[in-house]
Amino acid sequence: MSRGDKMSQCPNCGHQVKDDTSQCPNCGQLLTKKKKRKIKDQSSQSSNENSTNIRLRKIVPIGISVFILILIIVLFFLLRNYNSPNAQAKILVNAVDNNDAQKVATLLSTKNKKVDDVEAQQYINYVKKEVGIKKYIRDINNTVDKLNKSNSSVASEIQTKSGQDVLKISKNGTKYLIFDNMSFTAPTKKPIIKPKVETKYEFRTSGKKKTVIAEANKNTPLGEFIPGTYHLPSKKITENGTFNGHLNFDFRESHSEIVDVAEDYDQSFINIKFKGASKLSDKSEKVQINDRTFTYSHSKEFGPYPKTKDITISATGKAKGKTFSSETKTISADDLKDNTKVTLEFDSDKINSYVEKKEKEENSLKNKLTEFFTGYATAMNSAFNMNDFNFISSYFKKNSSIYTSMKSNFQNRTNVTMISPQVLSVHRSGHTVRTTIQHIDHIGNYINKDYELEIDNDDSNMQLVKEL
Repeated sequence: MSRGDKMSQCPNCGHQVKDDTSQCPNCGQLLTKKKKRKIKDQSSQSSNENSTNIRLRKIVPIGISVFILILIIVLFFLLRNYNSPNAQAKILVNAVDNNDAQKVATLLSTKNKKVDDVEAQQYINYVKKEVGIKKYIRDINNTVDKLNKSNSSVASEIQTKSGQDVLKISKNGTKYLIFDNMSFTAPTKKPIIKPKVETKYEFRTSGKKKTVIAEANKNTPLGEFIPGTYHLPSKKITENGTFNGHLNFDFRESHSEIVDVAEDYDQSFINIKFKGASKLSDKSEKVQINDRTFTYSHSKEFGPYPKTKDITISATGKAKGKTFSSETKTISADDLKDNTKVTLEFDSDKINSYVEKKEKEENSLKNKLTEFFTGYATAMNSAFNMNDFNFISSYFKKNSSIYTSMKSNFQNRTNVTMISPQVLSVHRSGHTVRTTIQHIDHIGNYINKDYELEIDNDDSNMQLVKEL
């Protein structure tokens, strides 16, 4: 028996026999049937395995296809739930209904207008009050349905009960090549402020600090805001001080693109009246409030001023060229009201005494000027009749502007006539006198002219210097 032969035991006697032997040499047991059965079994097993493999090759692609189909269906429903026009609308209405200011701010923000949480909350409050949440939801859903079924991309507006626009809905392309993309945009208005003095306003909008400088009595926009009733915390800074308070504006009060702003600050305006100032010249009157000086008018309102600091007030005015001062008053911060009335008293006795004295002097000077101009008129008429400048040369200061002018008139034979001169007003300052003369010209018209003269100390001599 060679070493390479495979051996097995006879099933009858246990004798070792070769695998290819058909009959046991020891007991004669036939071995062929077992071998064939074994081969047959092996063949059957191989056939089963082949059949299973074929079935698997058919089932696996089908299973994969079914899985992919199910996945696509699930994905479609997921996308529809979050990206269909109705789903987009639902996200917005839920955010408004649930007071989710942060979500509303995100949904309404655009490239050109960022909406912050404060504005979004104002919008939510405005919608619920002026539209009603049920109507808001119903109008949005109806509008989205119409736009979704229509080929048109024309925007539609959601409005308040009074006809104010609060939301614009429009088509804006598609999502995932399947769903119409809906754009939800809140309209904006520009709040306009018109301060009485130049003012710097500081407040927050669009999530960041903003500064606006407004000129006095000039309409100035504060930016753009979405619908709401605003009580905007702010600070304003003027030359009179710094104020903390609010800027108030309400979309309900405007049907245009702008809305007026009202200030709400802890501030005081000052109304000033004078006592004992009847003799003062109105044009000369000034008031000093703290370290600033203003032209006075009895109808003028000064301020505003912060109610947090004391205010010091005084006034000045001129009578017959002399300056007089009022008393000085300090108004404590505790006494400051929205409109604070202040009366400043002048020393009327002192003013009246001075005015009396000056009026006597002026009357005396008026009389002398009347004599002067009467003589001047007579001499001038004679001078032109005689064509002789020497008749009037003594009335002028030599080489003065009026001297040169009148001499030129004579050389050019330009006639100048003065009839019935009357002194209307006189003002003296040292050796200089300014006066207004009314006279009749050569064609009968009344003419007013202003002159400047030089006068000596005792008023005995005066000469014309120039015509004003």
